[in-house]
Amino acid sequence: MSSLSSRQHYKLLLQILLGLTPFLILGLILIGIFRWGEIMPFMVSLFVPDEISYLSVTLLGLIVGTTIVLISIGLIIKTNTELPPSQGAEMINKLLKTPSGIAVSSLGGSFFEEFFFRGVLIGLFIGYKPIIDGVVILISSFLFWIIHVPQYKGIYVAYAIVFINGLVCALLFYYTGSLIPAILVHAIYNLGIGIYFIKRS
Repeated sequence: MSSLSSRQHYKLLLQILLGLTPFLILGLILIGIFRWGEIMPFMVSLFVPDEISYLSVTLLGLIVGTTIVLISIGLIIKTNTELPPSQGAEMINKLLKTPSGIAVSSLGGSFFEEFFFRGVLIGLFIGYKPIIDGVVILISSFLFWIIHVPQYKGIYVAYAIVFINGLVCALLFYYTGSLIPAILVHAIYNLGIGIYFIKRS
């Protein structure tokens, strides 16, 4: 890698991380507002499963993530879906051609987004009544979908896949009490879809 390409690579990594950081900051602010005095216990609780083991939630995340990415790729192939050109897509495309880029895209994206959309937006507002929990899950999934709309510009298959993925991750968090399976599902999806489109291009 030349000095210039190395600089470009690190610049891309920094852009991705800066794009993800607001999820962490906003999440911490909301936790501070709604759980002042118990910020650390709340954050730790986001990763502790309710009634099943760490091994169980890990296996659940791996199985569901693999299933979702295979179904998604199958739908993309069957519908001959192409991603629209965009600045974000181009940046991710370049990053996925490097090992560190793959790590940032799959692990960084999944951790920051799951922390905010599932851990914070759902974790802070559930536990009152099942109907309220359902509304909170749908709102979280909708907001997750909204931030991905510009990336897919009118590709309805991608819109559906993103919404369903968000809903699945929300339900995994809701029923296990842990972000671990949702983070794994998100990471496997990002990794699998990214590799698929890189190989295809």
